[in-house]
Amino acid sequence: MRNGNFEQYTVEEVLQTFGAEARAFLREHRIDRSNLRFADACAAASVNPDEFFAQLDASMRRRAARAAKQNVAEYA
Repeated sequence: MRNGNFEQYTVEEVLQTFGAEARAFLREHRIDRSNLRFADACAAASVNPDEFFAQLDASMRRRAARAAKQNVAEYA
């Protein structure tokens, strides 16, 4: 991870930070909950940590946009 923000996080800390959305992505990439560093767990699952977080970010943004659009439709 280039910026190093999450480089030392464990898989469990990633789950606590990002919640249910991260849990779904971890399952999809077959990364177990563990005390391994997240970068090591990603390497063991042949997943690039930067790509994982980019996909997670995009998914969270889509969900937020859908929620905002739904709220506008309800009150219009």
